[in-house]
Amino acid sequence: MKLALVCVVLVGCQGKSTPPPKPAITAADCGAFLTKARPTIEDLAKRTGMTYTKSIEDNALKDCVADVAAGKPMVLPRCVLDAQNEAAVRICFPAYDALT
Repeated sequence: MKLALVCVVLVGCQGKSTPPPKPAITAADCGAFLTKARPTIEDLAKRTGMTYTKSIEDNALKDCVADVAAGKPMVLPRCVLDAQNEAAVRICFPAYDALT
């Protein structure tokens, strides 16, 4: 009886396991993140009266690489890299809806 209960519990737990967390990004992913996010970032900048320049992007790339090296979670870049389309990228930026 105990063996049957253990088997039921194990089978039930296997079906409800949580997926492993997505791996953090690498420094090499920072460029791809900024390229994929560029249309959204440019739009956000425009809505706040700024211009997204090459200099800003270069600084963002340096900051991203430094944050990766520091072991920060990099949630926004991971979200953008995993996004299937531009609408999904925009969802990664919580402030986007507040500015639209």
